[in-house]
Amino acid sequence: MLSAEPFVVAPRMWGVCGVISVLATAVAAATPAAQPTSVAGGRYLISQVGNFSVPVRPGYAELLPEVPGQLVLTSFGAAPFVGKNAVYLYGLDKGCGDACLQQLPGSEGINWPNAVAGLNSTAFGFPAVVVGNGFLVPSHTTGGVWIMEASAHPEHLPRPVKITKDKAEKLPDSGWFYHLAAPFDMNGDGRLDFVTARCQFGVWPWSKKRGELLWLQQPEQEPLSGAPWEEHHLAEGPDFLFCLQPGSPTLALAATEFIGERTVYYYMSNGTLQSRVLDEQSGPGFSCSWTDLNGDGRLELLATNHLNQNGSVFAYTFDGDDFSTAGVSRHVLASGFSAITTQTGTAGPGDAAAFQPSTGHRGKPYIFVSGDNGNDIFVLVPRSEDPGDWSYTRQKIADVKADVGRPAIGDTDGDGFADVFVPAYDLNKVLHYTFSAAPDAAMDALPIVV
Repeated sequence: MLSAEPFVVAPRMWGVCGVISVLATAVAAATPAAQPTSVAGGRYLISQVGNFSVPVRPGYAELLPEVPGQLVLTSFGAAPFVGKNAVYLYGLDKGCGDACLQQLPGSEGINWPNAVAGLNSTAFGFPAVVVGNGFLVPSHTTGGVWIMEASAHPEHLPRPVKITKDKAEKLPDSGWFYHLAAPFDMNGDGRLDFVTARCQFGVWPWSKKRGELLWLQQPEQEPLSGAPWEEHHLAEGPDFLFCLQPGSPTLALAATEFIGERTVYYYMSNGTLQSRVLDEQSGPGFSCSWTDLNGDGRLELLATNHLNQNGSVFAYTFDGDDFSTAGVSRHVLASGFSAITTQTGTAGPGDAAAFQPSTGHRGKPYIFVSGDNGNDIFVLVPRSEDPGDWSYTRQKIADVKADVGRPAIGDTDGDGFADVFVPAYDLNKVLHYTFSAAPDAAMDALPIVV
């Protein structure tokens, strides 16, 4: 049974309601020097050190190990019928100048691209990205799963290839859309398949609202011919986002279900998918990820819900290694995340991501939180290193003055400290923040130089 813990600190579907040249002319804008913000705990400072413009409004940012030296961005316009789209690579080499931002050829034809996953060259013979597309906004509801070569000058796959068949009913805006496709060899044949969730969710009175978990089987020959891959139904329920459990030899994942307003653990047992409800009262689900939040050597599930007022960040802990049977407890790490208006379709928070502020950091990770339609960003700092203490200090870092998309976090310049790239959707910009050591920080907060 779920054990609800009282929260200690007050504390989306992404709530945002043309062809351009391959070589985009977005210019990195110098940001006036801003005073660094001292991060709770006194060990670090965070500063905005720059920003760059994006022709099509950015929604998701990713730093993928399969695409080194590049920030991957997906961008979309929310306007029905005329909204523009693009998938970009942003070079992290400071010497690239005006050529830093480049569009992947053909990505303007992917209607409302969402989250991306990376694929190394063992999958198809070249580095690639896979993206799900579509959303509940009218004219954008029919989506799919697309594969693209991860290059602005592709040599193997000149245009994106869709591996799904459109699914829609006769009524307008009755299509199914996809947010994410995760690579996983489902049948043990040595070829990567994709686990994905799709959703049918429209804004009209006749619109159905439902989700489905499925997997797409890679064919033995010509997987990128443009023919749809065979679909295999797994479960009803998962709709927008989910997260595969790292290290599991068979399929295991958590789904933060938006429509069902619950968090569910799905796992294979004797060749059949089983499910276990972890939280029946999570509210409309949004992001999730697996990470060791308290340093006990066991994974926890980090998740957010998505509410117009008083959204929350949760951690789910397990008292055993078999998550299908172990006792589970929910901890509210932070609450009070709200949209700036009460307009229908706006909500917060967005994504929550655990990270280490520096390569030399010792102790629990910090958590970066996107406010989504709250137009702000936050850092959650653990109040102690006690594995049983789930209290965090919630610190607002900035009012972005725009809807906030999915941030990407990593040390991109090799200085030993985390860089954070924040999509500011309404501003057509990505903001660049970086951590540094506070002047009187303890030595274990500093990067280790060998």
